[in-house]
Amino acid sequence: MAPKEDRKDPTWAYSSRVSETNKMAIRCLFCDKISNGGVYRQNAHLIGGDSNVASCTKVSEHVKEELIAYLQKKKELKTQMIHEQELYNLDDDDDDDETEQGDDASSPSPKSQKRGRMLPPMSSSCGSTGLPFNCVNYTYIFAAFIEAVDQYGPGMKPPTYYEVKGSYLKKEVAEVNKIVEEHKVEWNKFGCSIMMDKWTARNGKMIINILVNSPKGSLFLESVDASDSSTDSTKMYSLFKSTIDSIGAENVVQVVTDNASENVKASDLMSVGYPYIYWTSCAAHSINSIFGDIFKERPFSTVFNQAIKCILILFKGLCY
Repeated sequence: MAPKEDRKDPTWAYSSRVSETNKMAIRCLFCDKISNGGVYRQNAHLIGGDSNVASCTKVSEHVKEELIAYLQKKKELKTQMIHEQELYNLDDDDDDDETEQGDDASSPSPKSQKRGRMLPPMSSSCGSTGLPFNCVNYTYIFAAFIEAVDQYGPGMKPPTYYEVKGSYLKKEVAEVNKIVEEHKVEWNKFGCSIMMDKWTARNGKMIINILVNSPKGSLFLESVDASDSSTDSTKMYSLFKSTIDSIGAENVVQVVTDNASENVKASDLMSVGYPYIYWTSCAAHSINSIFGDIFKERPFSTVFNQAIKCILILFKGLCY
């Protein structure tokens, strides 16, 4: 099981989730910029000085100092844990040597059977496989992976290239399709809401995430790359229509989007073709825009950050 998210990180006092379905997208409560690299990248955004991350221009110095102090303390704690683990490994190796001298060397001690070894650091040549080095920064995935491998211990047989891209991938696809079919049953029984969230990725591409919500929960349906074309009202209506038709118009209760002008105009077109389907402006987006303008002004920018975070979480829960 993946480690729980560290909500003690002070970064969360100045940040908020964009949506519960995209854990990596985080909004800065100072400048309203969205970072798509999780809390690690958001932290770099607030502190500044990272050439790969745009710095926040509105964060105060005392907030930077607070975040830097937290990271330093966390780094010192991690170094201490590694040191203690190294000492533990040395002690364990001594015990193994004594066991081998007194017993049959071909029979490993129960201790060495139960506990796995610390993995050596990755070689710099790992980059040639195509994986970005910053994948180790995705703590909730990478740390769980390392822990699981270490707990297995020596002798684990890794999957082959053909298993990963073949049988294992097919199993994952089948599992996802099964989950989708379970959601479709709920859509047919109780109806559903289509939710569209537009955002801009780090590489400048504009992405529209499409999700479907029902009593079963929220399901990510697909992403649409809208970078190469303007998203005017006609094109947004076309996206509304294709999504509604793919799900089944009789199963759709409402379409939820932000209140951008092209979406408002597209909703008028939708009301003609689908008069029984509601278009709903996202309350969380509306309130976020209102408070975003208010909190750009002092002293609100530093006093009510925690309050707006709580309000946004509340209204997102009401909307979705």
